Amino acid sequence: SPASRAWLLVQTVLFTQRFYKAAAAAIIVFEALINMAIIQRVAYTEIDWQAYMQQVAAVAEGERNYTRIRGDTGPLVYPAGFVWVYRALWAATDSGTDVRRAQYIFMGVYLTTLACVLVIYRMARVPVLWLVPLVLSRRLHSLYVLRLFNDTVAMLPAYLALAALCAGRLRWTGAALSAGIAVKMNVQLMLPGAAFVWWRYGGLRMVATQVAVVLALQALVALPFLCAYPSEYLAGAFEYSRRFDFTWTVNWRFVGEHMFGSSIWATVLLCAHLLLLICLGLIVWPRLSGRSVSSIIRKGLTLRWHCAHVDGEEAAAVVLSANFVGVVCARTLHYQFYTWYAHALPLLLYRSRLPLPAQLALWIIIEYAWNVYPSTTVSSLLLFAAHCIVL
Repeated sequence: SPASRAWLLVQTVLFTQRFYKAAAAAIIVFEALINMAIIQRVAYTEIDWQAYMQQVAAVAEGERNYTRIRGDTGPLVYPAGFVWVYRALWAATDSGTDVRRAQYIFMGVYLTTLACVLVIYRMARVPVLWLVPLVLSRRLHSLYVLRLFNDTVAMLPAYLALAALCAGRLRWTGAALSAGIAVKMNVQLMLPGAAFVWWRYGGLRMVATQVAVVLALQALVALPFLCAYPSEYLAGAFEYSRRFDFTWTVNWRFVGEHMFGSSIWATVLLCAHLLLLICLGLIVWPRLSGRSVSSIIRKGLTLRWHCAHVDGEEAAAVVLSANFVGVVCARTLHYQFYTWYAHALPLLLYRSRLPLPAQLALWIIIEYAWNVYPSTTVSSLLLFAAHCIVL
């Protein structure tokens, strides 16, 4: 009957990849139009852009001591890649004064990142239905084209690295991940998953080579600062003991300010993060690969390049799950941190084995929590509960 044929067509379009390329192209065009409309019709919100510009202006004037590079919001706390990216933006936007031009540049970052994510989803065999949430996030659009945060820039090379990993181009991934880390440290959350894939498909030599590439690129990017004030650079750009402001937390509002700022809470979160990574590495990821932990270890120790065809679905699941547990256990999540995993959420939900209505409900709950400003006890509890269910 016509009704059954129509339903079959809907199922084919939404729950397979038969029309994936057409859907992906339509999404890119749609997003280009939406982002242009947002830029033209929604007021830009100044949060950190001017501070970024003040910081890179100091570098442009010759300052290399990280303790002396400051903006209205405080000292420079990002690695050197951030400096060079925003130094280029400073030059391209008339010393940061042409904000509209900056918005269109960030629109380009958004669309390029989305294109990378669509390529990853294609290789990870995600059906078309799960492309729809990628374009529905109100918060994500605002972070890119209305806020101009550096988190958005950092995630572009991170997803480029994952796309290369899924395509089996392992040798390129260390450099791309390092480029992301050089803009903001959160990209480090992907490293455990990437290291597992490097070991699984390239062995010990691949892991050693890629780690060396990551470190070498960090040193190269930071060379002007390392040569002048090395200790100041390392302390400022990679400050792991940084204390966060309870005012901006999205995820831990419900624990209270006293617990939030305590060293005990930080230790609990670190231990939880490590425990979850161990569980992933010893149980979940080997199960995805269909091999035992011992066989993966033995094969990796043969010291031979054995880059067999990489399973894109496995690689995406491994890296994005590593990133996700890092997000769940983060000492705080500010609103811009949503970029760390927003593009990965549909894939993670699709692979969760939950019923489809539950998957969609979880995405709505997470998106809701990220759009409550300021965060509340209820919104942070909902976010935590949703994260735990996805885990």
